[in-house]
This record gives sequence, C-alpha cells and structure tokens, in this order.
Amino acid sequence: MADHHDGHSEHPRANLQENENMTTLKGTQSPISTVVIFFLAACFSLLVLNRWLFTDLGVLSYGRIWQLYISYTDFGFFRRGFVGTILSETKVNMLFSNEYYFAFFIHSIAILVFSILIAYYCIKEGLNDLLFVFGIAFSPALIIHSGYTTGALDVFVFILAVINILYMPNSRLFAVFLIIGVLIHELFLVTVPAQFWAYYVCQKSETEDFRNRKSYFSCAVLLITVFVVFYFGKIEISEPAFTEVMQEQLPNASEKHPLWSGFFELSSSVEENFDLTRGLLIAFMNGKIFFLAPLLLYVFFLILRAMQFVASTAEAVLVVGAIFAPILISLVAADLHRWFAMSASMALLITLRLVSREGSTMSLWNWPIALFCFLGPFGGAELERPFPLHQFWMERVLEL
Repeated sequence: MADHHDGHSEHPRANLQENENMTTLKGTQSPISTVVIFFLAACFSLLVLNRWLFTDLGVLSYGRIWQLYISYTDFGFFRRGFVGTILSETKVNMLFSNEYYFAFFIHSIAILVFSILIAYYCIKEGLNDLLFVFGIAFSPALIIHSGYTTGALDVFVFILAVINILYMPNSRLFAVFLIIGVLIHELFLVTVPAQFWAYYVCQKSETEDFRNRKSYFSCAVLLITVFVVFYFGKIEISEPAFTEVMQEQLPNASEKHPLWSGFFELSSSVEENFDLTRGLLIAFMNGKIFFLAPLLLYVFFLILRAMQFVASTAEAVLVVGAIFAPILISLVAADLHRWFAMSASMALLITLRLVSREGSTMSLWNWPIALFCFLGPFGGAELERPFPLHQFWMERVLEL
C-alpha cells in the first residue's frame, strides 16, 4: 500500500522538482500516444457494436431497443424510462425510419463520449505510460465491452459513473447525476460505492466535517430517488394496451425478440426476477461456473494492482467493496459476464483515481492486465460464451 500524505513543500523549486518526478513516474510517452490508443480502442468498440454487418441476425443482433423509444408521456412514470423519454420528447429517435439504425447510431455516440471522457482524464492527469494506458483503453470489460452490451442501457449508466468517479463535479451536480443514473436504470446503484469513494474519500481538499455534510445530502437524495423508482416506477396497465402503444413506436422491432416491448422488465418485481434467474446459483448447479474463470482472474489482477496504490487498510476495504458491488446483481439477474465485467470496470476507474493521486502507474500487474486486452470483449447473457468475438470467428473458420 502506498504512503499518502497531504503535505506540500513550501519551496517553489521543491514543488517543481516534485511535479517533474510525478510526471516521470506516471509516464514519459507523449499525450499523442494516449489519443491514438483511445482512438483505436473506440474504433474497435464500434466494430464490435456493428457486428450486424457480419452476423446472420443482421440488425437484430442489437437486441432490445424499447428503452430508446418508450416515454413517460405514454405510460406515466416508470423505471428505466429516462433515456427513452428524453429521446422521444426531443424527437431525436425519429432521425432514422428504422429503429435499429437509430439504436446503433445513438450507441455509437455514447461509446465515443465514454471513450473521450476516460482519454481526457488520462491526458489531464499525465497518465501517459503506454502499457498502463493500453490496459485501460483496450480492457475487455470497459470501452470494448460497451460495444458488445447492446439491448441495454449500460453505456449511458457508465457515462454518468465516469463523470462522478473521475471528474468529481460539485456536490449538487454529483447528486443530480445520482438521480439521473437511478432513473436511467437501477443497475446504476452498483456503481454508487465507487462514486462515493471517489468523491468523499479520495478527495482531500475539504475538511472531513464538510465532506460528511455533503455525503449526508447525497445519500438522502439517492435514497429518496431509489424509493420513488422502486415504489412508483412499475407499469400498471395491461399487457395488450402496453403492446399496442409499443407496436406503434417500434414497427420494425415488433415480435422480433421475446422481450421486445419491455413489458416484462417494467412490470415485474425484484422478487419475480430473483425467482426466474438466481444467476450464480444456477451457474454452480449446472457446472458452468468455470466459464467465469477468465473474468474472475482478470478482476483478481485488477484488485492486486489497485491495492498497490491505496493509502490505508480502511481505504483498501472500501475499494474492494466498491469493486465487488456489481457482482451482487448476479443474485437477481443471469448475465454473469456482464456483471463481472462491470466489477472490472469499477476496478479500472478506481485505479485511474488512485494512480493520479499517488503519482505513479508503475505496477508488476500492468503486463498480465494488458494481455487480457487481447481477449475482449467479455461475454454477456450466454454463460458458455466468455469470449464471444473469438468464438464467433472460430466457429466461422470451422464451418469452412
């Protein structure tokens, strides 16, 4: 664990020397290298996103798109409706006559925003170490994985999480992003521990009493939002009436997916989801848990690296808890690769804050972490497909 103190040298020459040493420790590569690496990573993610060009499913490979077209004005308040409401009320989702084309378009924009946010942070903080930056940009669980997890709102959730973790806006904006994140999707909650750690623990420029008052305010805002979403955010109309409206909104997607309309996800309770999935338990019972081994090993390496930069045992406990929080979704949802990848993403974002604070990106674990980048993206819903891109091309070769 790194020694961390808040003291600063009073001598200008000493400050200059300290800054030069930190720059040397963080990396000697040009920021242009960072830009190129993230640009290539974004391009690769967009290629993964546009896999419809290579698959027999075509545009249906995107999955569900109801989240982009549903609106509060049609059904009243409900959970997971914020993005669709904004896109519908602004008519942005009418840019394309085919709903699937719009889904690929808006997802592409989100990937670029996501990539730029992380790349700019690396440049701003002088994190130019080539191997370290490569391990972040081409991580199989972060930008690259966001191109694979379509049919969901993960990329929008991550954009808000990245802003709160890496950029720490003021407390009011922090609270606003917490509200919007929960309105976008409840899974945003599993990124909250990392956000609170970054904003209230990692930040040392304020007094402890002032940070505590702000944390109470943000916690209160978060709890109220969670209560409103879970208590009032359930669709109450009948399925036929709901389906009729969604068929008008999604003429090209109607009946093309078992969950195409969104009715089940918006009308079911947490208890019903638990009864239907119990992801980790099912994986253990059917003997398929070993498919998670690569991801578990990756998360383990990421944790080992993060532990090199924490300032205390207490902070280490908080960091590990924040990293493992997304895995808790496995109790109510079966997309195990998705949740473990989300856990890895929290580890990567937390590490970015840690190395920026400690002034060094040097770690023995940079090498194995970078090697995992050649396995991306990690999988999604199908447990037997931990490396979907590699398995797809291997299957194509075997068919020849």
